[in-house]
Amino acid sequence: MKRMSLVSKGMIVILSVAMLSACSSNEPKSPSGTPDNGEPVREEATGINESGFPIVDEPITLTAMVRLSPSQPTDWNEILVWQRYEEMTGIKIEWDEYTSADIEEKRNLALASDQLPDIFFRTLMPDNNIDKYGRDGSFIRLNELIDQHAPNIKKILDEKPGIRKAISTSDGSIYSLPNLFDAPSIQVNRKLFMNREWLEATNQTMPTTTDELYEVLKGFRDGDPNQNQQVDEIPLTADKLDDIIVSLRGAFGLANRGGRAGAGWDIDPESGDLRFFPASEGYKEMLAYLHKLYTEKLLDQEIFTTSGTELLAKNEQNLVGSFSFGNVIARANSNAEAYAGLEAALIGPKGDQMHSAVLGDVGSRGAFLISKTNPHPEASIRWIDYLYSDEGARMLFLGFEGETYEQKPDGSYEFLPEIIENIPEGSSFDQVTAQYVPYAGGSLPTVVTEQYFKGGETQPSAKEASANLLPYVPEEVWEFFSFTAEESDEKLTLEADINGLVTQKTAEFVQGKASLDDFNTYVTQLERMGLDRLKEIYTSAYERYKQ
Repeated sequence: MKRMSLVSKGMIVILSVAMLSACSSNEPKSPSGTPDNGEPVREEATGINESGFPIVDEPITLTAMVRLSPSQPTDWNEILVWQRYEEMTGIKIEWDEYTSADIEEKRNLALASDQLPDIFFRTLMPDNNIDKYGRDGSFIRLNELIDQHAPNIKKILDEKPGIRKAISTSDGSIYSLPNLFDAPSIQVNRKLFMNREWLEATNQTMPTTTDELYEVLKGFRDGDPNQNQQVDEIPLTADKLDDIIVSLRGAFGLANRGGRAGAGWDIDPESGDLRFFPASEGYKEMLAYLHKLYTEKLLDQEIFTTSGTELLAKNEQNLVGSFSFGNVIARANSNAEAYAGLEAALIGPKGDQMHSAVLGDVGSRGAFLISKTNPHPEASIRWIDYLYSDEGARMLFLGFEGETYEQKPDGSYEFLPEIIENIPEGSSFDQVTAQYVPYAGGSLPTVVTEQYFKGGETQPSAKEASANLLPYVPEEVWEFFSFTAEESDEKLTLEADINGLVTQKTAEFVQGKASLDDFNTYVTQLERMGLDRLKEIYTSAYERYKQ
């Protein structure tokens, strides 16, 4: 795994700023934040300090759309870090919060109606939307703002040109800022965790192959490992089916370049060409395996309707034998110590042994975007730039020394014992720390390191699981590809149908609502929808990526 050099440290001067209402233009505004003539509002960039704090001489207020996480129940306006950062900067953020279930609808509605917040913050903005609405002018082009007002971001992009390439469109424009990784325990993403107490209760050992996993799950189903004399065990579950697919697909030779350049694309090991692996024989074999698990009640029968909150509740009742997630403690509390990751990547039916749920340096492209109606783009880019510094990342993940965390004699950083030692029943580590810091749920616009990030992925069980799987990740892990305006528009149309059919048929094949004897018919449907043309578009983008 490549390691990222973090930006150099700067001095922090913390000033308390009285909270006043935002500065506004004298022009009358429509509800969308634009003047009545339809042109975006632009206030003069007066009172912007080029370094240090506060960022602005007079307090301002910005609106931001943000995605909440089941692990982050706290109102974002009440999180300690945001309250204190407001005092430091003079910039108040009014957070407009939406759940993971609602964020797509609300985000798309805002873009379609042109009723834009000033900032989109970890809203899971799709790459297609970044490119489309960036070129259409809904998002501000950030290149010049970065060069003039964001020294921390500029340093990262200059030192890591691969990151600049990954977040830029084909013409070199940057419309969004990314979530970045320098943490193997997080980059080795979805992992399978097994209940060791259940393994012992059923006289079984940690599985090493997909066949052994099948036998272990049968033992969980039939052996009453929770010892309640009821057949209520759930051998395998997750937040959603895709989390299980991502954990298992490497054993079927799929996603051999990781999972970020484009959903479903890797390299055909026989031809060396790009491959849409949901149309491959390996994918069919994986579906057959998942269908067997589902029909034999080894896979959670609620997998298509469940959630992370429900998984946590099932674990509290000691009903779960194994699950797929990035860590243990976000999905288990009182029985978290029972779970451990696999000792090695599973070997599949054809001898493949690969863990392809792995990310490159860029976790997501669209973690932060500035909309065209934002009256203070210079202040906004300075506000976010600090979070890409060493001090800013430490604040974002740990809070404030002596108040929420301490530095140990060995140089490590930990939350204060009084914060994390008494986790209430039914709660979790992430939920307890959520009132102080906003990292739960991931995808933050910052650099994630194991030094500061104390979420579940850096806890011992998850770190050990990642270390076990690290030798089996692909040698080459793709970052994001960039597309021309024409390619992006056509790709968006094609993928709406193609990816929609993949999602639909995957569920139907696993449930048995569609027979795998009809897999070739499904592939033909994909081809009729334009899969060959989509491959041409991705091939062009891949050629640019290699250059």
